[in-house]
Amino acid sequence: MPDQAKVIRQLVEPWATGRVEDVDEILPADVVYHLAGFPDLDRDGLKQFMAGFHQSFPDFSVTVEEDLVDGDSSAHRWSCTGTFSGGGGAIPGEPTNRQTRATGTHVVHWRDGHPVEVWHFGDWLGWLQGAGVLPALG
Repeated sequence: MPDQAKVIRQLVEPWATGRVEDVDEILPADVVYHLAGFPDLDRDGLKQFMAGFHQSFPDFSVTVEEDLVDGDSSAHRWSCTGTFSGGGGAIPGEPTNRQTRATGTHVVHWRDGHPVEVWHFGDWLGWLQGAGVLPALG
């Protein structure tokens, strides 16, 4: 397994565990994390978002399905599940206790073996619909 794939597996772990302090050992302070639908985040902003997300979905789990590495760029396809059972986190409103699932990809740019720019693409609409936060379309 390429080193980039190992680092990405380390990065997705705090999403599931809520141990956001571990991000300090994985990402440089000046990383730029692009999360569709949200302002760009630095490392501290990402940690805050992760903590709130984990609070909303305390049973969150993520599996990296595939890694593609080409020089200083990589892509990592993942799938995840979680139950919207925690209030006061990243998701507004009362928890629905509904389980949801989504897929997505991280596209990462690397410098000296460290991620310096991360593009996070996930099915937020499907995730929020499955969690009962937004109504289904159609």
